[in-house]
Amino acid sequence: MATVSASGTALTVAEVLRIADQDARAVYRDLSELKITLTPCPDGWHVDYDLTDPLSAGGGPHYVIDPQTGEILTRRYEQ
Repeated sequence: MATVSASGTALTVAEVLRIADQDARAVYRDLSELKITLTPCPDGWHVDYDLTDPLSAGGGPHYVIDPQTGEILTRRYEQ
């Protein structure tokens, strides 16, 4: 899903989080056991969902999102 910000500039952190959250909820449903980290990088926003309990097995989704269009460039799911 690609979106362009209304002003034609880079997406805000809230917009990037909304894009990642929408995709993550469609796959995982409940994200309450995951912490979210957003990191701006040269190749786009890295959005990582990691388990809050380090002793738990599995993991969450990981994304790279284009900062201009909102397109999910890469996604990886850990379960």
